[in-house]
Amino acid sequence: MKRLALLLAATAAVIILVVILRPQDKPLQRRPAAIASTGASAPNEPAASPAPRVYRPGSAVGVLAHTDYGDVRVRVVVARGRIVRVDALELPHGNPMDTELSRPAARTLERAVLDAQSADVDVVSGATYTSTGYLKSLQAALDQLS
Repeated sequence: MKRLALLLAATAAVIILVVILRPQDKPLQRRPAAIASTGASAPNEPAASPAPRVYRPGSAVGVLAHTDYGDVRVRVVVARGRIVRVDALELPHGNPMDTELSRPAARTLERAVLDAQSADVDVVSGATYTSTGYLKSLQAALDQLS
């Protein structure tokens, strides 16, 4: 019985020491998506900013993106080569929860797209399916204006 107690105490002490003395992980640095996806830059090299895309003026409607919770379609408006407006024409609305999640997600995505000037933005947490459909439809619309 004493051996078991001693073994348990020794095991607990080792685990505590390992947790306390382990090297702390450095926080991950967020790299621009264009560079992160291509792996073109080494972690310690300064990231070269990608050339901003220039789009033809006009508006375009993206494809109807089917998601598990409903369809998503957006229209993008471009002026002077820049995205100036993104409208969600269709969002999931099969039940109140879909509407409650998809409308704020669309507003968040619109702001992110206008800031990034591309469809290369992060999805909205809690509305992943809607975000994925939104960005798919948006990219199709932007492709029409490229």
